[in-house]
Amino acid sequence: MPTFDEIKKALNTCMVAEPAVDFVLSKDANQLCTVFAEMMHFKQTERPLGTLSDKQVIAYQRWRDSMK
Repeated sequence: MPTFDEIKKALNTCMVAEPAVDFVLSKDANQLCTVFAEMMHFKQTERPLGTLSDKQVIAYQRWRDSMK
């Protein structure tokens, strides 16, 4: 179950490695931004992995694992 801080760290890591080009986010950053924004909107501190789309899970796991 990813926490808000884990999503934020994954997004920040992704944005450093894959910065926006002409104001367009990378595919992974786009997926992570959606989760980040939804968690902010609903004031969630964590979100069950099963509620994320397949693309969101893949992006989260890729960037979470790159932080280790």
